[in-house]
Amino acid sequence: PHRPHLAPHASTMPLDDETAARFDHMMLPLAQQVAAMANGENAIDMMLDLYFSFLRRKTDFFSQGEKCEAAVKEAFERQRSIVAKSAEGKARAAAQKAAKEAAEREVAKQREAAELAKQYEEDEKRRARVKQAELERKMAESDAKIQEITDEEAEKIKKTKDDDDADDDEVDLTKKDDEDFDKLTPGTMKPNEGNGGEAEHYTWQQTLQDVDVRVRIPVGTTSKQVICEFKKTKWVFGLKGQPPMIDGELYGEVQTDDCVWTMEDKTTVLVSFTKRSDMEWWDCVVKGDPKIDTKKVTPENSQLSDLDGETRSTVEKMMFDQHQKQKGLPTSDELQKQDTMKKFMDAHPEMDFS
Repeated sequence: PHRPHLAPHASTMPLDDETAARFDHMMLPLAQQVAAMANGENAIDMMLDLYFSFLRRKTDFFSQGEKCEAAVKEAFERQRSIVAKSAEGKARAAAQKAAKEAAEREVAKQREAAELAKQYEEDEKRRARVKQAELERKMAESDAKIQEITDEEAEKIKKTKDDDDADDDEVDLTKKDDEDFDKLTPGTMKPNEGNGGEAEHYTWQQTLQDVDVRVRIPVGTTSKQVICEFKKTKWVFGLKGQPPMIDGELYGEVQTDDCVWTMEDKTTVLVSFTKRSDMEWWDCVVKGDPKIDTKKVTPENSQLSDLDGETRSTVEKMMFDQHQKQKGLPTSDELQKQDTMKKFMDAHPEMDFS
């Protein structure tokens, strides 16, 4: 048979990968057979021997010995250069990826540090507010004790005041109503947007059915370190190996089977209580912690539609009474008593009610 002319020429150009890949379906089975024949020995030597044997036996490749040797070396160097460039590219890509990840970690670290600094500032402000509220509560209790007087003294004070203010009662009452509308009950705090408040270690919010408490914990605390015990009227919260952060009697009874806690983020544990009674607002979570003024609670009207008829009527009554108290006006029960008294008086004109 005709022997192919494969002797090297000066114009020989290397094959690109796309063109070379057209021969993969022939080369791959050959490489697999050689590997099987090698049986664990150096398959590369056998592969090269096999190919050069083919060139020797079936082509004129070796007719120009020195050029053939140079061509083989050049082909080897071309492929090694491609491998080196690929390795450099991979190393460069890996370095770029590592640099990008390091930059992202640094940004995340700075962001986390900023968040922690903000949380620390918020915690300090909260503790200051709690401390101030506690001081005001004690002052209110002290004032109440100082102002204790006998019934006789109270009657004298009342008579003197009535005589002094007889000419402008209506103006003063209107002014008092306006002042009382925004005035907090002594020793209490204004509710937050969630109708709750704050204490030394936590903030809280509530609906008529539930109470959500967010407790601040040190960074790095794991869920296994958290201790959270629920009882009908008591709550204990802390970290293993440390004194409890919170240990006290709850404002009201809770349904312990429905109370849960979860790690909300790296510095916060969310504790959810289900109230046993859904007919009242709590003024605190743990007795002894700062209280909110429940007269200032503002439930969302949109939630009333979710309640059954009886519960909705009760809630609407509570909201009406709260509004009346803020205005210094009679509550629904007081209005009912006044109406009953008026009807009784109208029905018995012969009686003297002066």
